[in-house]
Amino acid sequence: MTQNRWGIAGAGFIAGMFAWDMGFTNEATVTAVGSRDLAKAQAFADERGPMRAHGSYEELIADPEVDFVYVAVPHSEHARVAELAVRAGKPVLVEKPFALNAAQAESLFELAKSEKVFVMEGMWSRFLPHMAKLREVIESGRIGEVVSVSADHGLRFDPNFPEHRLYDRTLGGGALLDLGVYPVSLVAGLLGDITEISAYGTLTATGVDAETSAVMRDAAGRHGIISTSLSTESPNRASVNGTLGRVELGYNYMIPTDLRIVTFGEGNPAHGEKVEDYIGAVEGGMGWRFEALEVGRCVRAGTLESPVVPHALTLKTLRLMDEIRRQVGVRYDAD
Repeated sequence: MTQNRWGIAGAGFIAGMFAWDMGFTNEATVTAVGSRDLAKAQAFADERGPMRAHGSYEELIADPEVDFVYVAVPHSEHARVAELAVRAGKPVLVEKPFALNAAQAESLFELAKSEKVFVMEGMWSRFLPHMAKLREVIESGRIGEVVSVSADHGLRFDPNFPEHRLYDRTLGGGALLDLGVYPVSLVAGLLGDITEISAYGTLTATGVDAETSAVMRDAAGRHGIISTSLSTESPNRASVNGTLGRVELGYNYMIPTDLRIVTFGEGNPAHGEKVEDYIGAVEGGMGWRFEALEVGRCVRAGTLESPVVPHALTLKTLRLMDEIRRQVGVRYDAD
């Protein structure tokens, strides 16, 4: 079997996790890494290799031994670097959030369509076993009609280090885009067209959101409730609540975790509950490779987007985050 040859744009933590996880599959391999700092790229290659190191994203994308590009640069550079890959005719996987705003994403999707190049947001959690199980349970009708979705994601990042990228507005910092994208995407994927949003936030001295909470309602009256934070480690759990039961997602539901499926006897909690636990384990690694394998499958099939992370879901998520940011007062230069 010919391996899909990947180049990684970026040499940070997530890029390293992606490269490590690719070591658990024989279908794909990382052949090169690129950074604006050649020494940083070389150090990454020495640690995660064997792979070639490039001192620019342009050099990485032009590498003849790179067939697929994974964009893992700061948020502010996602759209620009992805565009370079699309114009070079190379399928591209863009780490979440796909872009700073929906306008950037729309432009990139239009370009990819005109160039006939595959593009997908790297929402890796949608490929994990517990997330596939969640979709299966909902589609089966076991918990009835979805009534509400609630989810949070909060981690503490020391505010005494404002040079961290998540405190840097010019890099697309803030809780919402980096952490809140998970709960917002979960809501976007399970509810219909969102017609109302009420959002509240607390900003840092650097102008990004330290805390953001939002309540959303779709056209059918279903609710989505999300919260995200840079200031505290929240429960990091989610719940999908239906007329006949609910699905509780375990701690840190954006990585491999468990599900608890609770169904009501005769559709009424007063008649007792039936509980089923599902352990969504991944054998080897954490599962970042699954999104890369999906890109390979789609490209071999000749499709320009994935049914698991379709362009419409990425756009819906970004439009929701655009409105939430507008309400809480976070602005980026690209807006």
